[in-house]
Amino acid sequence: MKKKRMIWTYGTVMLPLDVGKQARYFQNGMLKVTEKVLRILEQAEDYIKFETDGFCYCIAYHMAEENEMALAA
Repeated sequence: MKKKRMIWTYGTVMLPLDVGKQARYFQNGMLKVTEKVLRILEQAEDYIKFETDGFCYCIAYHMAEENEMALAA
């Protein structure tokens, strides 16, 4: 079995995140779209982990909020 690359990033995920549909998230004001979600691995208050055909994603929410506040200052 091929090992998938892990993407660790921050952003604002558009919810709900559904298996079989593409994930959409904003990062630095840009909309990013993934491949179709195969499974949701973990969802917490400050991050979400999910898997697509080619990658595993971990998107932290709190880092996006801190980054946006820094840009506004």
